[in-house]
Amino acid sequence: MPRVEEPNDRVREQIEEILEKDERSAPPQPPQKIQIARPTPRRRVRRSGASGTPIWYPTPEKLILVGIVLMLIAVAARRFVLPLTLGGFLLAGIGYYMLLMRRRRAKYGYTGSSSGEAPTQYWRGKPVKPSSRPKKRDGNILVFPDTPQNKARRRF
Repeated sequence: MPRVEEPNDRVREQIEEILEKDERSAPPQPPQKIQIARPTPRRRVRRSGASGTPIWYPTPEKLILVGIVLMLIAVAARRFVLPLTLGGFLLAGIGYYMLLMRRRRAKYGYTGSSSGEAPTQYWRGKPVKPSSRPKKRDGNILVFPDTPQNKARRRF
């Protein structure tokens, strides 16, 4: 059976011929580096402790540690014992007080924000208002409106 050329085959052959001609006529060029966006500068990372505060910032734990170190220096050096010991007790006491206040604030819901109001929560770009009372579903996945007959059945 003679084979009949389809129009798609003819078009495909023409496209291949044009591409071959184009490859022969154009000199090979090295691949160019395409820059999509300008490079952004690297972020500077600030060294911080576990809680996200800078190293030099006085935290309760650091104050207690410095106070203990001062008292140890007073014992080891045996010079200026009274001022070093008092300074160590003072720093350790301030650190302990700050530690207690942090725990007390966390217990009563202090978030650390400077403003008095709670931060707004968003869901898909819209602010979410907390409901005053939770909905009770009684384990139902689908909630259908009750008819008076069903309500009467549940009562008895």
